[in-house]
Amino acid sequence: MTSVLSSVVVADRSGLPAPLRRMARAVLRRMALHENVTAGRGLRIGRGVVVSSPHGLTIGDWVAIGPRTTIQVDGRIGDFALIGMGVQICGRHDHALEECGVPMARSTWVADRPAEPMDRVDIGTDVWIGGRSTVLGGVTVGDGAVVGAGSIVTRDVGPFTIVAGVPARPVGTRFDSPAERAEHLRRVRNLAAGKVEGHR
Repeated sequence: MTSVLSSVVVADRSGLPAPLRRMARAVLRRMALHENVTAGRGLRIGRGVVVSSPHGLTIGDWVAIGPRTTIQVDGRIGDFALIGMGVQICGRHDHALEECGVPMARSTWVADRPAEPMDRVDIGTDVWIGGRSTVLGGVTVGDGAVVGAGSIVTRDVGPFTIVAGVPARPVGTRFDSPAERAEHLRRVRNLAAGKVEGHR
């Protein structure tokens, strides 16, 4: 099933009629988003997704989160981010490790203490996190970056950098010049602001 919007053809991959598609998306969104999470327009969520935050997570516009993904951090996910199937975005200090005589399962939990920098993950605009990847707390993934499938991200990823592996390391870049990168971001941000016709 396809529809034409101002000379741009948009494919409907779900195969559901529009009214059912909207209902299904609303149900998935309601089941997936938990406490302290704010989401923008056009969020697409797959089956079995869990998104929660101990202190606050903001999700931008037109973000897609694949099935069976778990996101349990503070921070930000930028506009047009693609998060693949089975991705884990989680904190590093979720349970206190140094409370003498207290089992970790009963130690101070991240939401029961003030926020710390390691509780945050910041994902930029137009970022693709490949399936089965893990992104640990305290990390920033820059605008336009790509994380290869199955990677474990333990350090910041620069803008327009492609990383892969365990731990994730740079393997390439997107676009050849800073001018192309700047133009790409300008156009993507215009899409998010609704300044370009034809986007779904």
